Amino acid sequence: MEITMQTATEALKENRGKLKLTTGQGDLDSLIGGIKQGDFYLFYSSNQKILDHLLHRILVNCILPIEQGGFDSKALYFNTCNYHQGKTLLNPSNLATIAKSARIDPKIVFQNIYAISAFNERQQITTTKEAAELVKKDEDVKLVAIHNLTRFIKTSRTPSKARQIVKQIIGIWKRVTSKRGAALVATCSASRAGRGRMPKPVGGTYLRHEANVVVLLMGATKGESSSVKATLVKHPYKKTPQSIVLYVPKESVTLTGHMTPSFRQQFQKLIEELKESSAFQNTLISREHKKAFDLLLKDAWSAEDVAMANSGIPCVMDALNLMANVHNKKCVEELRQKLQELESVLKENLEKKEEESI
Repeated sequence: MEITMQTATEALKENRGKLKLTTGQGDLDSLIGGIKQGDFYLFYSSNQKILDHLLHRILVNCILPIEQGGFDSKALYFNTCNYHQGKTLLNPSNLATIAKSARIDPKIVFQNIYAISAFNERQQITTTKEAAELVKKDEDVKLVAIHNLTRFIKTSRTPSKARQIVKQIIGIWKRVTSKRGAALVATCSASRAGRGRMPKPVGGTYLRHEANVVVLLMGATKGESSSVKATLVKHPYKKTPQSIVLYVPKESVTLTGHMTPSFRQQFQKLIEELKESSAFQNTLISREHKKAFDLLLKDAWSAEDVAMANSGIPCVMDALNLMANVHNKKCVEELRQKLQELESVLKENLEKKEEESI
């Protein structure tokens, strides 16, 4: 086998030429140096919501133009999901919300993300091989995101076998992403640790050894904001451990990765939130506005929920806005028709009056 030699200067130039993907959090980008092409990043936490939120955002950011911190490319999402312990799937509504905040059409995001799932250990390795072939064929894929990589280690009857499968999976993806110049991002849960000790990723020392960058994410909620402590556990050229605290509005950390709810479930949840939201209700000072909201709910939204579900619009609020506009247009046309009828009657009466006066 031929060995290719490379000088340190050449390696440095090559490294500088690699694109970096933003995580969507400036402070986190500063901590890890961004997500670089060809490197393996492991994020682990005992808080599933934090991992779900981060991975959703990274997937959307991958599609962004290079000048906005993206790869301007496709992404592959590989999900490890146990039937018996709460499913974790991509949430289209949440992806769409992130896309809109980044000023990108949600449909463009959906069209550029491959989504693949494995529901048991055997599927995990066979599906990985199939997904790897897909990435080899599609050179536009510059991000491979593996969700809950070590899920089956905790639930397997033979944990040692599950660990070996994880090693095989990492080996496959590192070879493929390195060759394609794609970034590899994986998430996994944190193992329990004694007081004062730093939790380790489920999967043991192997993952920490294989990953270029390892980050522990711990969450805490206080008052109106949520704080996430990010600890840099491993980095190729930074001193570790290093920690920062990320503060985000409470409502920003809502990207749960649980089984995707139906449109009707999301619709009902949003309506209940609007009804119970004192901030929204208090702004409706006018009784007419409150009545209008109730009428929209009764005559438009509830009556046409099937049409909204089939609209193909990922954000429930956008579907509500569309239906409200359609309903308003219907009301305007009804009023216009009534006005025309009244004008016609008025015209007839005027003509009769003129005839009588003659």
